[in-house]
Amino acid sequence: MHDQGAGRLARRVSPVEYADGDDASAFSQMLGGLIEANVESRREKRADFERLRARVGVFVTDIDEGVTLDFQDGHLVVHNGLQPGRDLTIRADAGTVMQLSSVNIGFAGMPNYLDSTGREVVAKMLRGKLKIEGLLGNLTTLNQVTRLFSVQGSADQEPAPDRSSP
Repeated sequence: MHDQGAGRLARRVSPVEYADGDDASAFSQMLGGLIEANVESRREKRADFERLRARVGVFVTDIDEGVTLDFQDGHLVVHNGLQPGRDLTIRADAGTVMQLSSVNIGFAGMPNYLDSTGREVVAKMLRGKLKIEGLLGNLTTLNQVTRLFSVQGSADQEPAPDRSSP
């Protein structure tokens, strides 16, 4: 007897799931896609992703829309809207939220808040244009999430191996 499944390429399972399925907002899909691409392309981001267990809300003030990112040790469920039980909630305009994806990752994988992009992010926090609720007690979580958002790789890390080939 021949196993019909034998010889087929294994289908890649996405580490990102959308709680609202086909009704996932464009913003939910954009954030989930950004994180998925970063996790699949950088080994250090995959390590953060696999050990992160937190619920993080992101609310974009100028479009009045939020999402909740439910990180579950190597799996992410993206929800439309702000769900209860969040550890952190980031509130900012769309430009600032996107700027978080440009924060450089420096020595030892720490977000670099001393270069021009990092200083702009800190200045927005000081002016109240970027608010992070739950920051106290969750600084490590914030650093992990910032690394996952950032399209920048750490200078001392190599890209993740290509997982699309058998």
